[in-house]
Amino acid sequence: MDIKSISEKYQLSVSEQSVLDYLNNHKDHSINIRQLAKATYTSPSSIVAMCKKIGLSGYSELLYYIVGAKNLTFTLHDSDVIKEYGEAFRTLIQKHRNSYFMFLSSGLSTNIASYMAEYFNLHGLRATTHSYLEKLRPEAADSLLLFVITNSGETKRLAELLETAAENHIESIVFVGNRASQIGQKATLTISSDTNSAYSYQEFYPQLFFGTSLNTFELLMSYTLSTWK
Repeated sequence: MDIKSISEKYQLSVSEQSVLDYLNNHKDHSINIRQLAKATYTSPSSIVAMCKKIGLSGYSELLYYIVGAKNLTFTLHDSDVIKEYGEAFRTLIQKHRNSYFMFLSSGLSTNIASYMAEYFNLHGLRATTHSYLEKLRPEAADSLLLFVITNSGETKRLAELLETAAENHIESIVFVGNRASQIGQKATLTISSDTNSAYSYQEFYPQLFFGTSLNTFELLMSYTLSTWK
């Protein structure tokens, strides 16, 4: 459990953080709220107030969240996304852990690319959403992993950049709405939502690619980062 992140997010006081630290460090299923209050020099009422502050119903849920539910994250790894793409995705990210990650996109997909790049930077992985052509030269093959995010998979400029990367033996991961598209067939790893078709261009048709791709990315990164610890 990342106590520091929770404390920062909910602006917990030092005493409130000490309660979470104590539970996280001791993993005692049997400790009741009065015992915890005594051990951390707080009070039962302040512990309950802290539980509410971080969005939990009370002490029992806090105890379950920190002590009992050790494998909440890993239940996500049973998903079909992890079964289909998990190992291939993890292997590529691990291989390029010290490389540069370039996220390319166009149109509405730029919002998804920006989020992914920021996620990488937040976790200490160097990422950009700018297309530096010099990074696509052959000598960059071992120091760059290219990401392409595209709903249609037919954006001409992105296809050209991906083609250049492939010719120079630069590995790539594509998030695409149609795996049979031009771009979907050129990547080292193609992750497809299979939500894009001729019907996608009808007025008011739901564009499920963007939300699906974000969910898929979150699952894959959760799986990948958890294997590094």
